[in-house]
Amino acid sequence: MPHPQPQGGDHCYTRRRNIGVARPVVVGGFATRAANPKPAVPAISQRLALFMLTIGCAPPPDLGDAIDTGSGTGSGLPDLDATRLDRQSDGYPGPGPAGYGSSVGARLDNSDGFQLKDCGGTVRDFVEFFARREDGVQNRAILVNIGAGWCGPCQEETLELPEIYAEYRDRGVEFVQVMFQDWASQAPTTGFCDDWRTGRWEGASVDLSLTFPVFIDQIGDWTSIHLQDPAAATPINMLLDANANIRFESEGIKLDADVLRTQLDLVITAPYEAP
Repeated sequence: MPHPQPQGGDHCYTRRRNIGVARPVVVGGFATRAANPKPAVPAISQRLALFMLTIGCAPPPDLGDAIDTGSGTGSGLPDLDATRLDRQSDGYPGPGPAGYGSSVGARLDNSDGFQLKDCGGTVRDFVEFFARREDGVQNRAILVNIGAGWCGPCQEETLELPEIYAEYRDRGVEFVQVMFQDWASQAPTTGFCDDWRTGRWEGASVDLSLTFPVFIDQIGDWTSIHLQDPAAATPINMLLDANANIRFESEGIKLDADVLRTQLDLVITAPYEAP
C-alpha cells in the first residue's frame, strides 16, 4: 500500500551505519556414517569379572532439586555484576568517558524531561529499563527503535520484531519503540499508538500484537535529537548495553533480523562495555 511521505522528501532509504557490525560466521559440514559392525568387547579375566559383580555400582550422588544458577528469579539468569554497572542517583547510567550522544561509542541520555508517552498516555522515560524488571531479570541489552507510521521499512521490521523479542526477552533483552509520526506525517496520538501496536494499520489489518513498550513522541523534541543530521532517516535502531553504551546503530533501512540477532548475542555476552 502507498505510504504518504513527510515534507522534505523520502527519508526511508538514505543510509545505514553499521559501525562495529560483526559478521556471523556460518560453518557447514556433513558427517557420514557407515554401517558399523558390532564392536568387539575386550575379554576380561574371570577374576576381574567376579570382583566387579561383588562390589556392584555406587549409586549416583543426590543432587537434590534443579540447581538455580541465577538470583532466585526463576529464569536461571545470573545477576549483572553491580561493581561494573554505572548508575547515578536516579538509577540511570552516567555519561561515561565518551559522554551522552547518538552515535556508537557514546551513551544514550535518559528521556526524562521529554514527553514520551505510552499508548495509554502515561509519560515514561528510559530509566525504568535499567532497573530490575518485574520478573527479577536485569536487562543486558536494550534495542531502541525509532519509526513512523508512514515509513515502509519501519512497518517491515516491526512485523519481524515480535519473533526476535520472544527469543531474547528471557535472556535479559528489552525492546522500546518510539513513534514520532503517524500514517500522514502528523504527530502521533494515543489512538494511533494503540492501532499500531495491535495491527490495525491504515488501509489494512495485520496479524500483530506488540508486547514490548511502544512510546509516542508527540512534540518531537526527543526524536529531533536523533534526527538532527540531514542525512539521517527512519527507521533508526540503537542497541544499548547495561550501561547505556550505544554498541550498534542502523539508520534509514530495515534492520536485517540476522544482523540484529548477532548484535544482541555480542552485547549479552559483554553487557557492560564494548570488549
